[in-house]
Amino acid sequence: MTVRTFLSLILGLQLTLSTSALALTAKPSGRVLDLPPRPKNAMTGSAFVNKIKNLAPAKREKAIVAEILKGNIPNFQRFLTPVERRLTAGPYRGQILRFWAVPDYLAIGSDRDYVRVPLNMYSVKALAQKLDLSLPTAKMVDDIYAQAKVKLKPAPLPANKAITSAGNIMKHHSLVQNQLNSSNWRPGLLVAGHKKDVVQSRRLTKKPGAIAIYGWHQKNSTPIQPLSTVHSADYADYSHGIRLVSNAVEIGTRTLDLRDALSQSPTASLLSDEGVIPQPYHISGRSTFPMASQ
Repeated sequence: MTVRTFLSLILGLQLTLSTSALALTAKPSGRVLDLPPRPKNAMTGSAFVNKIKNLAPAKREKAIVAEILKGNIPNFQRFLTPVERRLTAGPYRGQILRFWAVPDYLAIGSDRDYVRVPLNMYSVKALAQKLDLSLPTAKMVDDIYAQAKVKLKPAPLPANKAITSAGNIMKHHSLVQNQLNSSNWRPGLLVAGHKKDVVQSRRLTKKPGAIAIYGWHQKNSTPIQPLSTVHSADYADYSHGIRLVSNAVEIGTRTLDLRDALSQSPTASLLSDEGVIPQPYHISGRSTFPMASQ
């Protein structure tokens, strides 16, 4: 049985997979989102957003998380994309750092009709734990932007009282799709620049009731949004994107858990500009990651 046939049977994919996606999913190392196949009667993205548009924020969050866990996401978002950087300093100099990220911000719907959805910090943590994934750090977001095959221009909406509304989610999604349609994008390519990322940050250890956001890179690679924890953890608006990453990280030929790497030196600095980021929801059992061969 070929890899293509196997994946079609398991995931019920209707989509023709790219060569890179097939190469990724051939490795049994968490490169595919652990979600059920999209239900045949699942709502499209636009229908879902219309359904939740009048819900209170807490109920909207609950509905979004439930819909994702049902498997109602675009099929191309199931395959995580490798992001690589050659290390130029320190004990791992010359080796390749590699992690895997969802190719676009999480969305609800089909391949033809989907909508990217924001989530607050509480919802993101619950979803990440359920799927055994993590939020990226600001440094990882920079790496993702540098590696992105398609770099979009930030498109802020006018500031108003409806910034957190479902209507604004749809408006911004349309602006992003218009850019994609005039680019060389195809499903599964790594795309960036169109949202601020919800990230993990050391700052949250001193401000646990907040959400950390960063990014919205411009064409010169400078982010509009510096790392910020100004908003409370229950806040989410149209400009926020949720791009989860695998907990598997490779340095050269070694594989380690992202949560372990961020919990200790010297590996934390490879993935975080803030140094060590405590991982309160992860108990490893591993003490240290071995240093590079001398």
